Amino acid sequence: MTRVLKLAAAATGAAVIAIAAFLLHPRSGARRRAAARRATVGVASLVGSAVDKRPRRTGASSWDETLANRVRVALSLGFGDLATGLEIRANRGVITLRGEVDELTDITRFETAVREAGDVADVDNLLRLRMRDSRPRVLTA
Repeated sequence: MTRVLKLAAAATGAAVIAIAAFLLHPRSGARRRAAARRATVGVASLVGSAVDKRPRRTGASSWDETLANRVRVALSLGFGDLATGLEIRANRGVITLRGEVDELTDITRFETAVREAGDVADVDNLLRLRMRDSRPRVLTA
């Protein structure tokens, strides 16, 4: 029985080496690997979800959600009602601020408060100044 196992192991090893040489060829290996990937995807789509059991990521991670909530609380405690209309998102530690503010100095104050919230890698400040009565006056003759 051990001779059969040795022959099976040798045959398996030879097959692995042949496949590796075929797919890792310096000139045409990339093309062959891409073709193998396409064939694998086709088989997976035919079989359905039984093949692909990996969880799919939908949206931000829980760490980003926690960071965004912490920044939201810090801004609401520091600025009160001024911060309620802002959109705050986190993506890999980068906080994005969107919305409109009444004063030009509020833009830098909000950014400074976000940077001091902790664990913030960077701030993407997209805040705008709210324009009041900005209609252009039309001159008529």
